[in-house]
Amino acid sequence: MEHNNLLINAMPAPTYNWLKMNDAYVQVPGNVSEGNPFVTRRKDVAIDVTDYDSIKEIPGGMGAAFDSFIHKSNVSVLTVASKEGQKVTDPVRIDFDYKNDTATVNAIYIEAQDNSELTVIMDFSGEKKGQGFAAVQTKVRVGKNARVLLVQAQRLGSGFTFLNDIASRVSDQGRFEEIELILSGNNTCQGSRTDLLGKESTLKTDLAYLLKNNEHLDMNHIANHIGKKTVSDIDVDGVLRDHSSKLFRGTIDLRKGAKGAVGNELEDVLLMDDEVINQTIPVILCNEDDVEGNHGATIGRLDDELLFYMESRGMNREEVYEMMANARISAVIAKIPDEETRKKLSESL
Repeated sequence: MEHNNLLINAMPAPTYNWLKMNDAYVQVPGNVSEGNPFVTRRKDVAIDVTDYDSIKEIPGGMGAAFDSFIHKSNVSVLTVASKEGQKVTDPVRIDFDYKNDTATVNAIYIEAQDNSELTVIMDFSGEKKGQGFAAVQTKVRVGKNARVLLVQAQRLGSGFTFLNDIASRVSDQGRFEEIELILSGNNTCQGSRTDLLGKESTLKTDLAYLLKNNEHLDMNHIANHIGKKTVSDIDVDGVLRDHSSKLFRGTIDLRKGAKGAVGNELEDVLLMDDEVINQTIPVILCNEDDVEGNHGATIGRLDDELLFYMESRGMNREEVYEMMANARISAVIAKIPDEETRKKLSESL
């Protein structure tokens, strides 16, 4: 099968080239088909199909080359929309069951009109030892005083390559929340870009990953503070074991005009084995006064005092690490406001 190299996940402000962390290249198949997800419809939510031209002005987190790749794939855009003032209590479910040796592309558009609330749960699953390729791009518009919660869970085969891109634009007092869980898949690339356009608009990101064997994860998260008094919180919890590797790029951009904005970014990584590779590059860009930007990373093994305490209670070192690794992922799973999804993901652990 013919493949093409695609430049993705470029940092808004590149660092030293010798670090080889500024961006990534990934091979994408020359021939792809449109995936066929199963949508659990809700009577009070509009489900429709549109074309990519209607959402192409929203830039994705993976970059222009990936936007072009999705556009040129000529796939339809599945749209999920809430009406003005509508508070949708039950989530819309979009389930992707990837078959072995397939190459698919999907585009999703989520819109919450003014004063509305909407939750969308996307589950990406496949055979445990399956292989293949999939690319999904989700674009979101959050209206004034509206709220969108996007939950994405990845449970793919050990030979699967998955490209997952999220892009959102948030209006005055709007709130975009994303909960991301990456539990399996050979090579995963994820991008997320949020433009906080409106005054007092908010981004809340909770991301957890569990990598094992030779799995690789490449991430690029961008929070653009454009409106006044905007707030972003990006929390990442990860576990690396065996020979797995991960690269996390996190950028908080406090732009001119974003007075009173606050951006927070925190990553906590548990290293289970000596052969893992962890790369983290948090960035804060600032072109405005009266703003606040915070970032931090905790990377390493468990504290010796904690290990001693747990071992004195009858647990061996391996059991302690397994318990703490699952606890990190379970803490993020617990934030999902849907019992069926929580149960399914807990069983996957």
